[in-house]
Amino acid sequence: MMKPLRRHAVALACLGVLASAAAQEPIVEYRVSERDTLIGLSQTVFVSPQAWREIARLNRLPDPNLIRPGQVLRVPARLMRTRPVPVALASSVGEVSVAGAPARPGMAIAEGQQLETGANGSAVLALADGSRVKVPPSSLAEIIAGRGPGATDAQAARLAADGWFSGAMRMLRGSVEVLAAKVRRGPPLEVTTPTAVVGVRGTQYRVSLDGDTNATRSEVLDGKVRLESPQRNVGSDVAAGFGAAIDAAAKKPEPVKLLPAPDLAAMPERFERPLVRFALPTEQATVRVQVAQDEAFERIVSDGKVEPGSDVRIAGLDDARWFLRARRLDGQGIEGYDAVRPFVLKARPEPPASNTPRAGGKQSLGPVEFRWSPNLDARTARLQVARDDRFQDIVAEREGLEGNALTLDLGGPGVYHWRLASTRADGDKGPFGDPQRFELRPLPEPPKGGLGDDGKSLTLAWSGRPEDTQHVELARDPAFKEIVAQADLSAPEWTLPRPSQSGTYYFRYRSIEPDGFVGPYSSPLVIEVPRDWRYLWLLTPLLFLL
Repeated sequence: MMKPLRRHAVALACLGVLASAAAQEPIVEYRVSERDTLIGLSQTVFVSPQAWREIARLNRLPDPNLIRPGQVLRVPARLMRTRPVPVALASSVGEVSVAGAPARPGMAIAEGQQLETGANGSAVLALADGSRVKVPPSSLAEIIAGRGPGATDAQAARLAADGWFSGAMRMLRGSVEVLAAKVRRGPPLEVTTPTAVVGVRGTQYRVSLDGDTNATRSEVLDGKVRLESPQRNVGSDVAAGFGAAIDAAAKKPEPVKLLPAPDLAAMPERFERPLVRFALPTEQATVRVQVAQDEAFERIVSDGKVEPGSDVRIAGLDDARWFLRARRLDGQGIEGYDAVRPFVLKARPEPPASNTPRAGGKQSLGPVEFRWSPNLDARTARLQVARDDRFQDIVAEREGLEGNALTLDLGGPGVYHWRLASTRADGDKGPFGDPQRFELRPLPEPPKGGLGDDGKSLTLAWSGRPEDTQHVELARDPAFKEIVAQADLSAPEWTLPRPSQSGTYYFRYRSIEPDGFVGPYSSPLVIEVPRDWRYLWLLTPLLFLL
């Protein structure tokens, strides 16, 4: 009876890695351990009891019953017994399913089962040999094979963990990123698509399938891969730092250098709005942008492409610390090196909606009423008023505001900026909203003037801007209900004939600015119009008749 295979007793040089030419089948090297016999191995390690005969001929054994510990037997890979080794779902985030059912981290994925990620979901697969496969959003992959050598499940799992593993995955949509185990005694994971096979000789690479053209692309970050079309028998080796593409036409893929990482210098470190948005002002290429919960990008929640000249826009993120990476795409869609930046999103509780003063509004100098619509998720509001839009010259600041209104006296005229923020009951403070600009216009100066030197007219003047229109009124009462004259003028002055009746008159004006803002009326100017005695001599003859 053969003892269980032990790590120090069994050493396969590879599982099918010695296939050099089409006529030469893959060969596995098996190191004989103590008490091994060819007949015994045929019942436990090889595929059939008759396998020992072919192995004896291949190794030119003079006595098939005599093999010695340490001796290396060359065994055709087809004669090696393998057993399925499940692929583990190491982690998942968002919408991820396995065989049509919701995925659970830690679950085993068997041969023939499909893994699908939604638009905001991603997953990481852990292979038995220590390799990891990252499946980003909007991808669909199927486990074709995950196998280790051995007569029992325990043997297969143990030896697969030691590098004796053969795996294959079929890409049906999207992309995968593979980090292959560095210590490997069997063939690494093979990725297939409808148009290509990616045979891995490296340790870190990416494979994507274009849903529109069915082109398969691969980029190699470390090691080497073989990208080929088995149907057309064309292919190329792709080394680290290069990428290649192959489509249904199956022309020989020509490796090209990966594009350098994009410049993320314009990206802020902190965002205070639910929509994360920033520009890539120097980019001339399409950029793929991903956001993940972790720096290793195993928990990707957003994956999209940004066309040249467009802003990066990412919605649906929670307040947290995130990691963003971006890579350029060349004309073939081959993706280049990554640029990675962490950022913080703190957009909640969202600020109240400001109502008045409205943005760009004007009002006359005096108490200012601020009104807003509170955030129902917050207990109180915070308000700031400043003379500059950067809020360095703050003239008023209030916290703990309940309700939806506050009246403040800001002092002198000028341009002001105000903004609001929300505070939860537990003291969590949200960001300030966008500043709103408004202007306090000075009160009109009192007018001057009265009866002219000639006694025949009224001449009135006041301070005013040349671009404003002036509305003027002359009345017999201070309430201006008995108006005797009014006009709209283009200059801050008014000359009108002396009223025919003597007595007290009242004058006021107000300015109308080009944007339609109507200022308040000035304080009234009191004008006394005396009796006109100049024509009294006409009554002299009547006096003599008396």
